[in-house]
Amino acid sequence: MLEKVVLVMAHWLEVETTYSPVCDTVCRQLQQSGLRMLDDGHWQQFDSLLEILFQIQSGALEKGNVIRGLVARTQDALAAPHILEELALVCLHGHGGRQALAEKILTRFGRRSVIFLLEKLLGSQQKDERLRLLKLIPETGKVAMSVFEEYLAKDLPWYGLSNIVLLISSMGDSSLVHLVLPLLKHDDIRVQQKVLDCINDLAGVDKKRYLLSALPLVGDELKANLVMQLGKLGCAEGADVLLDILADRDTIAAPVRDDLLGQICIALRLAPQKRTIILLRQLIAEREKLGASGHDAVTLIARRTLQILEPQLQPVGKRSEEKQVEVSFDSDLATKQQAMQNSIGLETHVQQLLEEEKIPEATALLAEHAVNAAKEKDFVTASKLQDRILAVNPNALNEIIRVRKVIEEEKSVAISSHHLSIWSELYDFLDTESFNALYHCQRFQEYKEDEVIVEQGDINSTLYFLNAGQIGLSCSQGKKEIFLKRISPGEIVGVGPFFDISVWTVTLTAMSAVEVQVLEREAFLDLLPQYPGLESSLDDFCRRSDNVPVLLRIAGESRREDVRHPVKLIIVNSLRDAHGQPSSQQFKGQMEDISLGGLSLLLRISKKKNARLFLGRGIISFLPMGEKEVQERKGVIVGVTLVDYVEKDYLVHVQFDEPIGEADLKTTLLQWRK
Repeated sequence: MLEKVVLVMAHWLEVETTYSPVCDTVCRQLQQSGLRMLDDGHWQQFDSLLEILFQIQSGALEKGNVIRGLVARTQDALAAPHILEELALVCLHGHGGRQALAEKILTRFGRRSVIFLLEKLLGSQQKDERLRLLKLIPETGKVAMSVFEEYLAKDLPWYGLSNIVLLISSMGDSSLVHLVLPLLKHDDIRVQQKVLDCINDLAGVDKKRYLLSALPLVGDELKANLVMQLGKLGCAEGADVLLDILADRDTIAAPVRDDLLGQICIALRLAPQKRTIILLRQLIAEREKLGASGHDAVTLIARRTLQILEPQLQPVGKRSEEKQVEVSFDSDLATKQQAMQNSIGLETHVQQLLEEEKIPEATALLAEHAVNAAKEKDFVTASKLQDRILAVNPNALNEIIRVRKVIEEEKSVAISSHHLSIWSELYDFLDTESFNALYHCQRFQEYKEDEVIVEQGDINSTLYFLNAGQIGLSCSQGKKEIFLKRISPGEIVGVGPFFDISVWTVTLTAMSAVEVQVLEREAFLDLLPQYPGLESSLDDFCRRSDNVPVLLRIAGESRREDVRHPVKLIIVNSLRDAHGQPSSQQFKGQMEDISLGGLSLLLRISKKKNARLFLGRGIISFLPMGEKEVQERKGVIVGVTLVDYVEKDYLVHVQFDEPIGEADLKTTLLQWRK
């Protein structure tokens, strides 16, 4: 009866356009009745009332300001603290339809709900909870804007401000950028980085202007990447700001100075000015005076920029018709040939010292060249020379330790500050040497918007570290494509296929231009002899934030959606050849469970690398249908799970090409029960 009365009053309010004293009475009654419905747990019935209030408050239903004010106060009264707590508990830890209903009510409760959710986010210590709240709060809509603005003015810790900036980015409204710009002056570089990310996400056509205004404000650690972005955007109008930084280069923080100077020199190629030429010549002369070698990266880049700009500033009649001399970098053929020549000369000298039995002198010479190569960021040559030291003098442990230390230090410097800011949590989790090794083991890859990176069902043992852009995670369920989440910079995806033995259960699609670092398992395995604890540490770190299995369960996706029936039967199997036919070699395995869509086999496999060879292979299982009758059932192996480390027992998951019939399933189960 109560629900009917409430709906009648709500529908009256829905169609009423002119204020009258009756509106006060109706809103008061709706408030009292709504609270009673919420207290009694009648959320479904309450949802109909709330939807009408939300439509009025949001402006979807046109009303006068007086009626909208009454409705806003009614929403505030309904959002009582104990109601919000109960809804949040179900929203964050519940499941199914009631969880979805709790989310909907929370996002339509108005300003008080936004404040409550934001306070819960700022005080949360659980990453999964924070991720859910970060996704939920933007769904409250425009009512959240004033709350965000109010909280940005508070004296919050860096992570609180970062979360609010992240929320604003998620709103997708370019008009909100002005709210976060004051935080570019914040003392914490992590807050500054979040603001830059927000500008990149929202600024649109004004991105150049905002990034240019940020350049003199942010910390030196962020400027190199910012200059690179401006260069990609073709921001020639920012030349004066870049030249001012170049002129004051002595004030740049030493650890990032070379990286920043190099990026400025590249960006200035769009600024053919006399001041540019003067400052670049000063920079080159200064570094040569300090003893920088011919392979100094900053000097090489500055000279190349001069080669590009000087002809543009010469009068037309005086421009040289000669082909410009190209500067060679590490990846150029000329540089590689020069490096080989240098190595030949060094090896000749080393051989002379060895013939004279001057082993300490040969060791010192190799160590000196290895250190110089490392300082010039030529890590391949440095590592080869380090190995040569061991070959010449196996007892030269002090020299090896010194060279290795220099290599690791230089590798740390070579890693950009932007990369360190994105992966700060991983950097803190691993020791410096392991982090550097992991970084240099990866390769960089770029994808265009809408480009598919990985498809569901692929066999690809690869981890993707997202540096820039947005990646969409989705899965197929029948003919329906379900969007699971958006991956942002600083997140890792591919944990299951990389550490376990599994096909990809999701599809990755670039939602914008994307930059990732790709870690392939084969390259990763080569690191492990030198860093034996790296696999377990990286596995632990990745699984702490891997919520793909949870998202798949929420979406209702499973490799086998049908009921699994436990069974203990020894059956004969055979891997399929390239033509889909059974191979001559058969093997037995214990069937552990079976469903209409597939089965699991318990097999003993001596090595994990052999277990990986099963993944994606076609298989034929011979299911017992009677004492002497079997049925061939073709399928594909979609996962291999280690269940007993000592005995090397693996559970092999098979997905049938075609579902088995109900009658055949019952017949197979009867063989076990006999």
